[in-house]
Amino acid sequence: MNRALTWVALAAATSLTLAACTDDTDPTAPTSSEAGTDVGTGSQSPDDVAGTSAAPDGGTATDDAASTSAGPINTFVPVAAGTERAWPEAIDTITKDGKEFTLFGVHRLAEGRVVVTGRIVGESQSTTASAEWFEPGYFRTMGGYEFSNVAVRGEDGVSHLPVRDADDRCLCSLSTQPYDGLEGPEAPAWVVLSAPSGVDTLDVEVMGIGTLEDVLVTDLPSTSSTPFGWAEVLTVESLAREAGTVTARATIANPSDLDPTYTLARHQFSFPELETQNCFQGLTAWSATDPTGRMAKDDQCHVGSMPPSGQQISLDVAVADPGGDQVVLLPDAGLPLVAQAAGTAAEGPAESLRTYAARTEQAGATVEQGEELTVNLDTEVLFEFDEATLTSEADEALAVAVETLQAQDGRAIVVAGHTDGQGSAERNMELSEQRAQAVAEALEEQLGDGWDITVEWHGMSRPAVEETGTPEQVEAAQARNRRVEIVVP
Repeated sequence: MNRALTWVALAAATSLTLAACTDDTDPTAPTSSEAGTDVGTGSQSPDDVAGTSAAPDGGTATDDAASTSAGPINTFVPVAAGTERAWPEAIDTITKDGKEFTLFGVHRLAEGRVVVTGRIVGESQSTTASAEWFEPGYFRTMGGYEFSNVAVRGEDGVSHLPVRDADDRCLCSLSTQPYDGLEGPEAPAWVVLSAPSGVDTLDVEVMGIGTLEDVLVTDLPSTSSTPFGWAEVLTVESLAREAGTVTARATIANPSDLDPTYTLARHQFSFPELETQNCFQGLTAWSATDPTGRMAKDDQCHVGSMPPSGQQISLDVAVADPGGDQVVLLPDAGLPLVAQAAGTAAEGPAESLRTYAARTEQAGATVEQGEELTVNLDTEVLFEFDEATLTSEADEALAVAVETLQAQDGRAIVVAGHTDGQGSAERNMELSEQRAQAVAEALEEQLGDGWDITVEWHGMSRPAVEETGTPEQVEAAQARNRRVEIVVP
């Protein structure tokens, strides 16, 4: 059999840098890379921000003095008459343990991609806080509090999961701690998932709450305004494409009688490449192509707080152009927006573009198809506790792996064993080696000739996620870290 097994023990500890919180840490407090201004009071006005100069009207001087019907840019003005948070028509609502999710739709973005839209509601701030709505094992990854505990399924029963980039960030909405004084706080929510092509209906599972069956897959409705955050309204007044940048003239209005407690910068994931840019960049530009446009470098971007009660502010928001014919805007704290863009499409700078991998799960095997193919096998399915002999339940997970691998052009794979952080480093290294070898031998038998299999083992030295947070979050992180990973480079 034409196969080379290379048994390599790699003990160097390298881990993903993830922002996580402990039981006695406020899980909604922004990090220094998420906001460059005081986030405690929400009282900072645009002309208080360092690096800007006061304009005669009390706003900030900019190169673009143009204004829209909503008012001049970067300046708080009274909310326009008739502004209100208008929700789409609901399809259905599911509730459990004080949490409520209302589904607005499952919309086809492209072949293999859908976006699920809805609204989250809770009896209290604790049941509405976004820490309650993330995919297990992905708590607060790279800043931001995800709405990602969603999967869609077709008739084949395969669970299609939220798409994620190389740093584990989902393409999904974010949330913050609700304002004090909100009764039954509610916020918009959306998540982009991989999905089977050519289907008319899908089941939507909101993990830990319930499943909505046979939901019709529809086109994304055309709208330029959305509820935003916990009390605001976001409206895109215009959209322009030039030299690889999409610039949205956006207005954020606060028609409520409550004042925000965080800055504009809070509504975004933190991206290491642009971590010093602490302005509002809470938009994503989606096209039916890869990659997806995220925050663009912008020396003129606006820094400040969310508008206070009865006020609104208009901003020019720069996002990398993903290319493609049509642009859908995905606000980090709103619902998807469809707007006509003037100008010429051109793919933006690489540092502001993100590729999101398709992810599916069945029988304990999670397949991630991005720049490389990865199959993660759940060791709780493959092995008994602290054992390295494959169980009878492992057959189905291995069958998924074999079918996935045989569909690839490459015939060289790496099988790597990993454990969680419990127990001794020595025992974990030994266990990860034995489990990786067991999987490699099973794959060798089932794949047949012509495969080059390299085996590695890392013990606890390469966790996929930090094992921190509440007991439930720690348990989910440990479950994710216990894996045998098959990679096609």
